[in-house]
Amino acid sequence: MYCSYHTGNAARVQCSSCMRPLCQACDHRIKGYPYCQDCIVLGVEGLSRNYNNVKSKGRARLAALFAVLPGMGAVFNRQNIKAVVHFVSVIGLFQLASIRIASGVFALAGLAVYVYSIIDAYRTAVVIANGESPAADEERFKRSLKKHAPLIGVFLIAAGILLVWNLIRPFAFVTVARLIPVALIILGGYLLTRYFKRSNEEGYEPSSSVPPYSLIPGRFSERSSEHSRHRSNPAGRR
Repeated sequence: MYCSYHTGNAARVQCSSCMRPLCQACDHRIKGYPYCQDCIVLGVEGLSRNYNNVKSKGRARLAALFAVLPGMGAVFNRQNIKAVVHFVSVIGLFQLASIRIASGVFALAGLAVYVYSIIDAYRTAVVIANGESPAADEERFKRSLKKHAPLIGVFLIAAGILLVWNLIRPFAFVTVARLIPVALIILGGYLLTRYFKRSNEEGYEPSSSVPPYSLIPGRFSERSSEHSRHRSNPAGRR
């Protein structure tokens, strides 16, 4: 049996991990056990990955802890724009929850964005610990904001209208519960009106199979119709 690396040399031992035959030059001992060079390299890489995973998880936990305060997780990851967006989103949604209109929806949305900011801080810290630049991750975040700019604009306009309504309140006695019956009546009347209008239009459609009634009875009417047919078809008279 010959060595796996030096095929001209006779093998003396086998690798304790992959069982490759090794000559005296390839016999690398670790704690008295023989190993080949490939298994030693794989072992070192595995130890390095484990160390990096432990380090990245520690950094990620610290970033999530900072993110308990809205926006501070992104500040820890050196992403200032993302920090401002997370802070404004969380605080703004919880502020909109104080409005009587759809307060539960805004409260749930604020809670969802708050939890997302903590998860995002943890995920971003892991990515940065694995070698990615914080600026590259923030650049992807900017592109995502530009892509969803119309939706964000509509939401901001709606939020501003609700805030103005809450400040002015021109019709404080009008509530959503009182508007629902009125909306149902209007919707029912619209559906009935549309149904009867369509039924009347279908009832007055003329039938093409019945000939039109002649106002002049007798042979004069028949001759007039025959004369009109001859005029419309001159080839028949020839």
